[in-house]
Amino acid sequence: MPNPRQRQKLCRIEGIKTVSFVIDGSTKLASVLKHYPDVLPYIISLNPHDFERLNNPLMRRIMPQRITLGRIASMTDTPLEQMVAQIYASAGESFTSADRAMLSLPELAENPQQPPDWLNQPVVFIVDLLAADERLDTDPFVPLFPVINRAAVGDVILIKHRWEPAPLYDVWEKLKIKYYAVQQSPNEWWIYLQKTQVSKQGNR
Repeated sequence: MPNPRQRQKLCRIEGIKTVSFVIDGSTKLASVLKHYPDVLPYIISLNPHDFERLNNPLMRRIMPQRITLGRIASMTDTPLEQMVAQIYASAGESFTSADRAMLSLPELAENPQQPPDWLNQPVVFIVDLLAADERLDTDPFVPLFPVINRAAVGDVILIKHRWEPAPLYDVWEKLKIKYYAVQQSPNEWWIYLQKTQVSKQGNR
């Protein structure tokens, strides 16, 4: 059964009815690739530096679940309508006026423009993901979340990462974790987190 965010779009292909789903700014890339796997090269082409890792089996499994089309549009300065039209075209489907009318782009969490006051506090934990980023053999959540759970409320955590963690801004907003990211070089970002509430998994 389609969920409330979906509509039924019936097409005839050799007499067989197929059902496709609504694509908008809140659609996860994982859903798009499930229905239209051939669009992956197009997505990668929008920002090869950030998205070439989708060719890696592990990254291909975990990353699409954490990023929406709206976030990809924001990261690549691509109009959402243009992106969705290309996705349909890559799948051999038409992008209709009805599809266009249903497009919506949810508000996205963004990196603060100015350094926050809490950045003056000492860093308590450092999570260096750079070596794992080079190997592409580790889900960054695996080393990161145990540190977040151990940290006390108010602690500052520094993450060293190859890419700007734009898809994770939305995750941290939901977890009420403050964040600020600074690019150190073309292939290195320092991301500061401040824990603001007790972790559900722990007592800190």
